[in-house]
Amino acid sequence: MNPTPTESYLAAEVLTAPPHKLQLMLLDAAIRAVQRAQGHRRHGEEAPASECVLRAQQIVGQLLAALDHQSKSDLVKKVAGVYLFVYRQLMETAFQHNEEKLEAALKILKTERDTWQQVSEKLGGAPSTPPPETALPAVDVPSDPPPAGLSLEA
Repeated sequence: MNPTPTESYLAAEVLTAPPHKLQLMLLDAAIRAVQRAQGHRRHGEEAPASECVLRAQQIVGQLLAALDHQSKSDLVKKVAGVYLFVYRQLMETAFQHNEEKLEAALKILKTERDTWQQVSEKLGGAPSTPPPETALPAVDVPSDPPPAGLSLEA
């Protein structure tokens, strides 16, 4: 199966991106997943909303796993604490359907994204635009998660 031009472009962007840009891309994907979950919930679509929350959890889990825990640096501990908090908020959202916890996770993800945007700009990466703030339609949420690995699509 031949990849579409969009898939080829995304693959090339991921394979050639510096680490700070990859971090930014993952945060963007997590934000999109949470925003889609909110949109689905507004329309009473719990199953797709839960899938989006799970997708955001997977991405945050990857962000957490990518930290250098061996360094024992205070910064790594603080960032790990932030990601763990977001992960817990997403887990509680999945079980309790608590919109406040979902909004809290989104707020932190956006703050983290803004921080990485600044890092990316300082390190010479091209600035990217933040994900849109609007509710996204339910139709473009995949029903099955990717079989292996982590894609940046939310």
